[in-house]
Amino acid sequence: MDKVNLRQFICITFLLAIAMKMFMLPVLLMRVSERDSFLAMIIAMSVDFLLAVVVFIILHISGESNLFEILSGALGKTLSRGILLLASGFYLFKLFIILADIRSFFSTSVYSATMTPVHLLPLIALIAYFAFKPFSATGRLSEIIAPLVVVSMIALCFMTLPEVDFANILPIAGEGVGKAVAGTYPFALWFGDFTLLLALSGKVKGGGKKVYFSLIAVLVGFAFILVFSTALFSAYGDMTEVLTYGHNVSNMTQYGAGSYKFGRVDLIVYTLWLSAVLLSAGLMMLFICRSVEYSIGSKAGKITTVLVSVLLFASSMIFNELNRVTEFMTRIMWIPSVIAQYGLPLVVLLSATINKIRRKRFDKIEQKT
Repeated sequence: MDKVNLRQFICITFLLAIAMKMFMLPVLLMRVSERDSFLAMIIAMSVDFLLAVVVFIILHISGESNLFEILSGALGKTLSRGILLLASGFYLFKLFIILADIRSFFSTSVYSATMTPVHLLPLIALIAYFAFKPFSATGRLSEIIAPLVVVSMIALCFMTLPEVDFANILPIAGEGVGKAVAGTYPFALWFGDFTLLLALSGKVKGGGKKVYFSLIAVLVGFAFILVFSTALFSAYGDMTEVLTYGHNVSNMTQYGAGSYKFGRVDLIVYTLWLSAVLLSAGLMMLFICRSVEYSIGSKAGKITTVLVSVLLFASSMIFNELNRVTEFMTRIMWIPSVIAQYGLPLVVLLSATINKIRRKRFDKIEQKT
């Protein structure tokens, strides 16, 4: 069946809350906001929490209608197709930056040599596989991954946090909030993941008002992210030059907590967390595939998935300088990111509201007749 149950939906929501924000984002934030990255992270997460609320409202009021039906019911089929295809184009860039993040992490923290694009082939194939499976498969996978990720996070808490002096982030906004604000919008591409849940419109069994329970998963995920990110901010906020793109909390665990105490168990932890990133990327491919299917046809969706996979690999071969890729994404892509990830849910919410009003009017007319 092409649906997920409420428990699976909550697991998916939790994994989306942490996926894009744990690996490279803290170091990128520190390049701009330094110790005030703590405040920048809180600002961005607050906006993302509001985004999650909007998405859950849509899932609640839209009933059994899928994303295309919601949009086309209010805006017409032609405009709806254009919106979904543009959103799909945006997620191509986001998938590419995910692959770049993974390469940077393994090249810096795991391997002694740079990870080549050829290493990405199994990952790209796995991401594409999501698009050929029903949502129920993604839901079942999330039930397996989420508990492992939670356990790994708790383990890393015991390993890392006793060694961290969180007082190092003080004073908060000592030079004003300018640095914190400057560290939010350039990295919009790394936030806004809850928009992907729109693909599950009409696909959550036993949802209704109960989807709002997923806000608990959002808060738990954000709490983990904030704690570990702040640990990194505390350790390196005054010497950001020590960290390069590719470093993250794993490096803090290795050098701060001491690999001599625990060995490189942090790599096991991050391998588990990587599964959350892959599930997020799989949902992006699913979003692209379903959007094309709604707009053009089912065969077009599958063909597009293959073409996107080829394009991702070719782009990884051509754009091989990861620092330049990241700089481009932060400098240029933040505007499309804001439009696609925060603007799309508002358009869908407006459409769902219009459809609901129309249904009520139609029901009243039928009752009178």
